[in-house]
Amino acid sequence: MLVLIGLTSICFAANTESKDAKNSQNNKKSTKEENNYNLRFAWWEQPTSIPDLYVLSGNKYISVSPRNMSMSQSLGVNCEEKVDLLRKLISEEKDNNGRPKESYEVYASINLTQTESRDLGILLVPNKQKNIAGARVFDFSARGFPYGSFIVVNFTRNSKINCLIDDTKFSVIPGGFTVCPKVFTSRTVAHVDMTAINAEGLENKIVSTKAVFKQGMRTLYFIVELPQQATTQYDVRCIIDIDSNPSKSSENSDDLKGKSPKS
Repeated sequence: MLVLIGLTSICFAANTESKDAKNSQNNKKSTKEENNYNLRFAWWEQPTSIPDLYVLSGNKYISVSPRNMSMSQSLGVNCEEKVDLLRKLISEEKDNNGRPKESYEVYASINLTQTESRDLGILLVPNKQKNIAGARVFDFSARGFPYGSFIVVNFTRNSKINCLIDDTKFSVIPGGFTVCPKVFTSRTVAHVDMTAINAEGLENKIVSTKAVFKQGMRTLYFIVELPQQATTQYDVRCIIDIDSNPSKSSENSDDLKGKSPKS
């Protein structure tokens, strides 16, 4: 009987250790999956001298090649709540193998917790004097930024932007952005009005036109202030993203029916 009890204890302990090991592996796998991001880098203005950029994914350096005002190219990265975009430096000094020494310095530090999404658009705004860049992060998931919609980004210092898309109204505060509540599910020609209202309450019509919206297209509109010597006070720039996987986006859009995307 004592022998049986001993064997039972050993078997129980072995099963417990096996379960603990399995749970530990599952936790590690879950943590790794939670740290997986899909990042889309774009230049606001491409530097004259383009830096050699990398991100550290796990223990590997992955090359990053941002496109100019385009977020169509994505990069799978395994990282935690923050990712540093690193600039690679080549020294004239040689290592023990006779090759130039390499080092990395932070070019942009990016907080990934600004949105719950794992699919992020990252707009890099270079600071030419300091040889670094600032970054604006946008939810680029089909749920947070559905195809058939658009985002208005207000880059002005103190002007609110009022938007009217046919009968849909929304506003964007200075420095903020808003996803248009209206999602176009088919090709539609809509009237678009955008008006800037400065701190003194003066209105300035920025856009008054008809535009074509499509189910498989989404757009980021950036409202910027121009230098005082310019003939107009505001300008509009945009990033257009075309759906490369319509069937997958269509499945996600079914979940969005009757819901408004978050801003």
